[in-house]
Amino acid sequence: MKTVHHVTPTFQQHDALGQHTKELHHLVQSFNCRSFIWSSDKRRSSPARNAKRLKVSDSGEDLIIYQAATGSSVLEKVMKSNAQLIINYHNITPATYFDQWSPDLASELRMGRRQLIELSDRASFAIADSEYNAAELRSLGFSDVVVVPVLFKLGEKKEVNERMEPLQNGSQWLFVGRIVPNKAQHDLVTAFAAYQQMYDREAKLILIGTGLAPYEKAIQELIRELGLQQSVKLLGATTEEEKRQYFLSSDIYVSLSEHEGFGIPLVEAMHYGLPVVAYEAAAVRETLGGKGLLLDSKKPTEVAAVVHEILQDDQILNSLASDGYQRAEELSFELNLEEYKRVLSPLISG
Repeated sequence: MKTVHHVTPTFQQHDALGQHTKELHHLVQSFNCRSFIWSSDKRRSSPARNAKRLKVSDSGEDLIIYQAATGSSVLEKVMKSNAQLIINYHNITPATYFDQWSPDLASELRMGRRQLIELSDRASFAIADSEYNAAELRSLGFSDVVVVPVLFKLGEKKEVNERMEPLQNGSQWLFVGRIVPNKAQHDLVTAFAAYQQMYDREAKLILIGTGLAPYEKAIQELIRELGLQQSVKLLGATTEEEKRQYFLSSDIYVSLSEHEGFGIPLVEAMHYGLPVVAYEAAAVRETLGGKGLLLDSKKPTEVAAVVHEILQDDQILNSLASDGYQRAEELSFELNLEEYKRVLSPLISG
């Protein structure tokens, strides 16, 4: 019986990487294979095992699927083993975003990119969750790269309800993502301030996600400086149901993030019928697939004007919502799972 080791630098059950790794683990088990998750930050009540105890058979029959997302000390064992190695790449954020806020994290990210180069010669092939990420792997020396979107499940959506009249005031913006510099919540808060001042004094901005403490503190200070304490909510971590309710109750999803390797919240927003306005950077265009409105500028007044125009035009709103539903279906869990089955089946059941 073949054994598949899923090795991941970090493992948190409810974040995107953790959910993806768990689903891949379940898929491998469906092939009647032994399957184990190994992580260097083993947590209580987690299905992941402590990577320090990882032992790979010398027979060369084992298979390792390495989830590349940052630098990791566990990679030394992976590189020395005789197992066939597959890289599953989720993107490594450029370290320059973190030099000011967390030198240790910046160093870890730089290590991760160096390790990718080392892995290019060792891996049989790589799976990237976007063409954007695949292009990066090819530039680092990977010759065989396939693109399969990340495995994630979406909550129950509501039926499309066409808006019959424009929203006059009290709109609610939403953004979901870690509170880190590359997600650019500072730009989003500034653009929202311009929107509120120019068009809608009753508007609200909801930010969901946890993150880097120094950067989050800077965001809180910016909110105070702009007098937005009553208008901007930093909710931190939420349950999946709480997050779903915010998707369903918001009026528009606005992203000014500068670096997305894929962008699951963009898909979630479309799935729940929210019109999406997003700054075009990294894999954002690819993820939206032409079904959202892309921005080429983050100038606050320009972002505000675009959001206002959308919320004032029921035809645009309904068109974006309808197109978004379609795009979310194209990126469904079921379709992505079938593609992973196709890619992995020859290796696991062969």
